[in-house]
Amino acid sequence: MRPILHPIPPRLSLPTDSINMYIRHSGQLAIPIADLMFLQATGNYSWLHWKEGQRMLMPRTLKYYIPQLPKEWFVQLHRNCIVNLHYIERMERINPDKGGLVYLQSGAILLVSRRRWFAAKQLFSQRIFSS
Repeated sequence: MRPILHPIPPRLSLPTDSINMYIRHSGQLAIPIADLMFLQATGNYSWLHWKEGQRMLMPRTLKYYIPQLPKEWFVQLHRNCIVNLHYIERMERINPDKGGLVYLQSGAILLVSRRRWFAAKQLFSQRIFSS
């Protein structure tokens, strides 16, 4: 009997695109998506957290940013949080009836909702095996 061969997924590279933002004091700014670790919503505003430890509060909801982010690199963990898979160190399930936790390379810990746990875990596993 012949073994079942599974195709090897193509190696993913970091996105080279940028997010265009307008900042009052400096004007138009293009920031590389590869440097964006995660986004968190707070009402009608969003905190953008960068890999250097910087963060910005922007007057936009997450719905504004979702179409600008590559789907193979970003996953929504909760209704108010989107994370870059490249910066996830590990994922841990809290309880089978609840979601889990995502540990980032920066030391930040983010909650994952129960509904989004399996999709996030699957995308994270694919990223590990393809790199």
